[in-house]
Order: sequence, then structure tokens, then C-alpha cells
Amino acid sequence: MNLDFLSESKKSLYMNPRVMVLAIDAMLVMLGFGLISPSLSFYLIALEGGINEPPGPGYMVPSEVVAEFSLILGVMMAAFMATRTLLARYWGGVSDKHGRKPLLIAGLTGYVILLLLFGLAQNWIHLVLIRAFQGVVSASVWPVAEAALMDIVGPKRRGEGLGLYMVVSNVGFIIGPGVGGLLYNFCRDVLQLSVPNVFRVPYFIAAAITLPSVILTYIILQETAPGKTGDVVDELAAITPASSEPVPEEIEGPETVDEIRPHRKMMVHALYIMSAANGISMGLGQPLFQLFLMSKITTDIGLIGIVISGAGGIGMLLSIPAGRYADAHGRKGLAVYGSLASRAGFFLLPLTKNLGQSSTAWVIQGASRAASQPALRAIQADIVPWKLRGKLFGTIQAFFNAGATIGPLAGGLLFSFFSLLTLQLGIFTIDGIVVPFWIAAAVGIFGAFMLWRYVEETHPVKIAETDEENDPVMDPT
Repeated sequence: MNLDFLSESKKSLYMNPRVMVLAIDAMLVMLGFGLISPSLSFYLIALEGGINEPPGPGYMVPSEVVAEFSLILGVMMAAFMATRTLLARYWGGVSDKHGRKPLLIAGLTGYVILLLLFGLAQNWIHLVLIRAFQGVVSASVWPVAEAALMDIVGPKRRGEGLGLYMVVSNVGFIIGPGVGGLLYNFCRDVLQLSVPNVFRVPYFIAAAITLPSVILTYIILQETAPGKTGDVVDELAAITPASSEPVPEEIEGPETVDEIRPHRKMMVHALYIMSAANGISMGLGQPLFQLFLMSKITTDIGLIGIVISGAGGIGMLLSIPAGRYADAHGRKGLAVYGSLASRAGFFLLPLTKNLGQSSTAWVIQGASRAASQPALRAIQADIVPWKLRGKLFGTIQAFFNAGATIGPLAGGLLFSFFSLLTLQLGIFTIDGIVVPFWIAAAVGIFGAFMLWRYVEETHPVKIAETDEENDPVMDPT
């Protein structure tokens, strides 16, 4: 029986080489992806002849050109999410049976190869196909890496392990866009590369950055999958209290979905709908942001990268104190109001006229969403019965992923139709570009409404303050 995690219970996870190699793998992959994110939409348009000179200060991509390629950009983003959604569960099962290490090595190698192919692409069809295959390798890396992490740290340190893993990986994504923007500026101003070669270099650099993850995984990571090691860890025994203590009510909760009480089941269903709405809203908003910037505000990719990095950094700084606030003062309010503030950022963004205003709106959106996430995840964990968390958390994520697949397609289509129109709202004349942003905001607000209306507060302090006749959420079933 593999009980290695018990020997790690008194050690810092920062000193565990297997934990750190998984976290560093994630950071390197996210850093590589972040490098290319500020210039991806420009690269697409350049390959199709829509950009003839390297974008920079004083050069704007014509609005009609951006509108022409907006749907293709949406298809690119949806292709990634669709293949990832379809295969994540499959690759997880393969890793259980055949091993996590070989699948991780294959997936990370796939990342390197696909980044090189990205840099060699000749048209938008190549980009869409490569992006779809990126979804395939992403599905073989992220779920499997988290499963390996859980195997290593054991049941009592999963929260700490996931926290370390997420913080280290997010560092890569926060730094990546800023570095990617500066790298593009270097290729444009110092190397003086022409279009489209000026966009190709970051992909080759990203491949070089990701390559060490393959080597580190091969050398350091050990196999942890039960199907390969032959070990079966009785994790329930590891977390169940001694027989002299009462068994927590949560452990005795329902073991099937049909056993969940109707009131609790209604809240779980509300979480499904909310997750789908959040996925659509996010899927709409993220491609729209880049399209809006390049057509209305700036084509300075260096500045765009800094804006994306800055918003991500502020969001990460807020997430920890927001989680503590939710634990101390209640979860539902922070989850709802943070979500509403995030949608306000989508509402304001198309009304901005310069980079400072656009950056502020985007920071509001990103920081508010980051602040709401710890509370929202805690609510989900409180509502979903312990013995069903794996299954129902996976279902919640599936609803989000489905929405995030639909969102980019809808966003690209809406942008291509409305971005060149002018709308008359009473005495006000506004650009039609507001429509897709406001739809993204409205869908997100609907998700927040589902949370507010159908999901009750789950924080123990807040529950104690309610009247008993209100039937607060205390029963785990």
C-alpha cells in the first residue's frame, strides 16, 4: 500500500520535489501560453493579409478588418475548449489505468510541438486545427497533473497542495502576457521583423520555455497511478475520525444523486445553470476584449500584454483576502456581489475611449471575478455532498466548459455583425460594439441571479444568525 503521503505530513510541500515539479510544469506551460496571448488575434489577421505592417503606436487595424476575422477568432477559441471538454474525463481514466507520468510527458511534449507548429502556420485553418489539438493535449495535462498531485500529497493536505499548485501556475500566466508583449516590441523595434514573421518568434520562445517541463517530469516525477503501482490507499480511513469520536454528518451523507434531498438538489441544479452562464459570459468577454482593443483603442501589443498581466496580478492579490473575508463574514454575498461587479466591467468596457479607461474596466472585471471565486467554490463544496463531490464537481465544470465553448462562437459572430453599426438609444448614439459586451454582462448577471435566488448561505456563522423556521442549509443531504 502506497502511503508515502503520510511521511510528508510534517514536511513543507515546497521541499517535495515531486510536488514542485508538477507546479513548475504548470507555470512553464502557462508562461508559454501567456507569451502568445497578446498577439494571437493579430497573428491570425496577419496570416490572412489583413495586416501589412507590424502594429504599434499610431497604427490601428481597420474596424472592418477586425470584424471580418472576429468569427474565426471565436472558432479558434471554441475549438480549444471543445476538444478539452470532450477529452478531459477520458484522459483522466486512461491515466488511472495506464499511468500518469507517460501521459504527462506525452502531453507536455505535445505542447512543445504544437507551439512550434503555431509559429510555422500559414493560414487560419492551420491555426484552428493546431488550437483544437492544443485542447487535446491540455486535457491530457491539467486533469492528470492535478490527479498526480492529489496522489502525492494525500487527503489531509489537498487544500494546501492545490493552493501551492495554483499560485505557482498563476505566476506564469500573470508574467507571460507582459513578457510576450515586450518580446513582440523587441522583434518589431530591434530585430525589425516584417509581418507575419514578427508574430512568429514568441511561439518559438514559448516552445523553448515549455521544453524543460518535459525533462523535469521525466527525471523527477514518479508514477502514482493505482493501476500502475498496484497500490490502493484507503483515503476514507485516512480522514475518518477515530472510532471514539462521532463520525461527521457529512461522511454519512448520500452516496447517489437520487438520495440528495429535493431542496439540496435544487441548489445543485442552480449551480449547474450558473456555471453554464458564467462560461458563456467569460467565453464571450475574453475574445471581445482583444478585438475591441485592436479596433478601437490601441494596437500596441506591449501595452496590451501589460494590461492583461496587471489585471491578473491584482486578481491574484485579492483572492486570498477575499477567501478570508468569506470565511469570516459569509460566502453568498461576496460571491453574488463580486460576480455583479465583474459584469459591470463588461458593461463599461465598450464605452471607454482610451487605454487608461479600458484598462480600468478590465481590471474591475478581472479583480471582481477573482474576489468572488473563493467564496463561490466554498459554496459549491458546502452544498455538494462529500461522497459525490468528484462526480458533481465534474458536472459543474462540464457545464462551465460547455458555456465557454459556446461563448467565443457567439462573441465572434456578434462582434462581426454589430461592431460596424451605430445604434440610436433615445437621444444617445452609441456604437453597436456595445451589444456583444452587454449580452456577456447580461448572461453573467443571470448567473448571479441564480445564485442569489436559489442558493442559500452556507457559512456556519451566517446560518446561525437565521431563524430556524427558514430551514437554513445545514443538512448535508
